[in-house]
Amino acid sequence: MLYVKKQTLHKFVQDVFMKVGLKTEDASLASEVIVQADYSGVGSHGIARLTQFVTRIRKGAINKNPRITQINDSDNLISLDGDNGSGIVIGPKALKLCIERAKEHGIACVTLNNSNHYGVGNYYAWKFAEANLIGLTVTNTSPCIAPFGGIEKLFGTNPLTIAIPANKHYPIVLDMATSKVAYGQIERRAIENQKIPMDWAIDKEGNPTDSPLEALKGSLLHFGGYKGYGIALIIDILSSILAQANYGKGLGNVNDFENPKPEKIGHFMMAIDISRFQPIERFKNEVDKYIDSIKNSKRAPGVEEIFVPGEIEFLKAKENAIKGIAITENMGQILLDLAIELELAGEEDNI
Repeated sequence: MLYVKKQTLHKFVQDVFMKVGLKTEDASLASEVIVQADYSGVGSHGIARLTQFVTRIRKGAINKNPRITQINDSDNLISLDGDNGSGIVIGPKALKLCIERAKEHGIACVTLNNSNHYGVGNYYAWKFAEANLIGLTVTNTSPCIAPFGGIEKLFGTNPLTIAIPANKHYPIVLDMATSKVAYGQIERRAIENQKIPMDWAIDKEGNPTDSPLEALKGSLLHFGGYKGYGIALIIDILSSILAQANYGKGLGNVNDFENPKPEKIGHFMMAIDISRFQPIERFKNEVDKYIDSIKNSKRAPGVEEIFVPGEIEFLKAKENAIKGIAITENMGQILLDLAIELELAGEEDNI
């Protein structure tokens, strides 16, 4: 196992993105989102996806120099066209605008269409919380889930992320897919040749399967059955119809590396300025008390600590700030191979 400082990994990822044509500022933003995932322990959305992003950029599925434009006339209910930019570039830019306008108007909503995968959700949540805002962001993704009762893939994992700031405690951050498990977890099991639980997915015929390969050919399942399906459907409408983006079969497949196409997905963001309701410190102190009431409540047998949403990721980031971000030797070799291919390293270099 290798351990790399956050700044070192950020510089490497930024260099990779610059090498494939992103401007320095955009490459830095993209790197920030990628590294945030590994830093907070969400490895499925971090450097494990770097070659995916690079391949899509190099094959022209992503616009390297997008021009984001507003397509409606409003100061705090804003509809943006992302010009097929990388989601990990135009997503953070939309987030920044959402935060600025919420501070100015008390509340702001931003939609973004003509986008691509925008990375780990907690990147956006942490920024909302740092700005003392309640924030929400949702996105649709490449189809990999059938509707409840169906077998045809029409929904993505359609993640939901919500941030609520606190004072002495870490912010509450709900960051979850509407599938039972993230798509990346299925991919990882397939690579490692491991079976999956029978209630994670169905094969292409609609039968439960413990094979990750059959699951990838078939469909993941929503959490909570019809309830998760209903939440995913609402997220789909906010991210597509409201944002004027595509949905279902109109979306590109982010995992198609042979003939990649623009994903044409959309995002919805909302920020609320708490200080318009009450003094921000009062609110954050009350959130602290609320968290204390949960963490100090009686625990089930064998449970050492009760966590609130997002706490584990903050604790992982604290650990990684000291130890460095863990990278397996296999992943290290993949990154070295990519660096050699892009002439950022030589054949004589090693991990």
